[in-house]
Amino acid sequence: MPPTVTGRVGQAVMRTDATTDSRLRTHPGLSMFFVRDRGSTGGVIAEADRAAPRRARVIVRAELRCWGRPELVESAELLVTELVTNAFQHGLGDVGLRMCLTGARLLIEVQDGSHHLPVPGDATLDVENGRGLFLVAALADRWGVSDDGTTIWCSLSAE
Repeated sequence: MPPTVTGRVGQAVMRTDATTDSRLRTHPGLSMFFVRDRGSTGGVIAEADRAAPRRARVIVRAELRCWGRPELVESAELLVTELVTNAFQHGLGDVGLRMCLTGARLLIEVQDGSHHLPVPGDATLDVENGRGLFLVAALADRWGVSDDGTTIWCSLSAE
């Protein structure tokens, strides 16, 4: 099932600064969610959900090119792929993806419905999985988890 896109442009609004007039700047934004198949639970990603990270990557690539930010594509694609995959593997409920350009930063947020904080995996050479959060930490300028544990976020410098 393709993702449901719930909004695309002008989601983040900010005032320029206190010394300027009251003009507002809008920044491009993208928001979507993937409906989780009932088979994606307990560390198993259902066949129906395996295409979601690839679909998210394609949409992120197209959106960044549309925004005139092709230099962010490779890193953003990898971050989105890792975070969406982790959300399906370890989260609960539908998976939400939000991306917005806020001034000099690209912010990526993935919501998975789980209140369990993510834990970096065992990244030894003989283990196939468990490197996702290490990649996120290496690529992103900053990353973290929401107070309630349901959303992991990261940012890239857009300068």
